[in-house]
Formats: sequence, C-alpha cells, structure tokens
Amino acid sequence: MVRFKKRYLVVEVVPKKRRGFNWRGLQEAIVLAVKKMHGDFGVGATTSGFRVKYQNKMTLIAFISAARGPHRLVASALPFITEVGGQPATVHSLYLTGCMRHAFIFLKNHHLKKLKEMEKHISPSERKKWKSELPAASR
Repeated sequence: MVRFKKRYLVVEVVPKKRRGFNWRGLQEAIVLAVKKMHGDFGVGATTSGFRVKYQNKMTLIAFISAARGPHRLVASALPFITEVGGQPATVHSLYLTGCMRHAFIFLKNHHLKKLKEMEKHISPSERKKWKSELPAASR
C-alpha cells in the first residue's frame, strides 16, 4: 500500500477589517480561486486531501493541507484570493512543508522573529517588563 503524501502550506490571512472576521469561508475561497485559475481540472486535482487543518484567530495564520503535486495549483491560486467569507481579505503564503511538525516549528520561529521586531519599538522600561513575562525558551 502506498502512503498518501501531503504538503502543508502555512498562510497568513490579512483581512481589511479585523473586527468581525469570519474564518468559515477560507476553504471555499481557496477552491474558488483554484477554479478561477485552473478550471475544473484544478478543482478535481486538488479536492482529494485538500483541507484547512489549523486556524488561529489571534494571529490569523492557517495551515492548508493538499496532496503532493496538486499543492502547486493551490499555492499558485492563493495570491488571487480577494475575499474570505464575504469580507475583503488577502492571503499570504509563508511556508511550504511536508509535515505538520515542521509547520509548527516554523510558526514558533516566525512568532519569535515578530516579537523581536516589536521589541525594537518599545521603551526600555516596557522591554524589561516584557522580558520578565516571556518564558525562558523564547529569549
């Protein structure tokens, strides 16, 4: 028996208005974008194994699972998404990996990098307070 190989895309959804943003339409928006770009062939090729596996409402990051091969069709259609769940939004592809574990490792490193960027813009007293609140692993 042959193993069904998947690829995981780590994407960031950037809505125009963050308040009241609805995640439910992400998978449908991706399917519509694939249909617009690649037609019925693209939809047929990507539907097996295609699913939004993980969504984080706070960071607006999601993991998209797709079969290896047709994942290229999904990845090429992501920049053309203009709305998610009826609300204007864009989707940025951050990373492509072969397993969920590496996706979470990338996500941890991505968040640490963002925290370090934010740290540059705060005052020294706030920085000291912030460092004391952060866990030791993130320093």
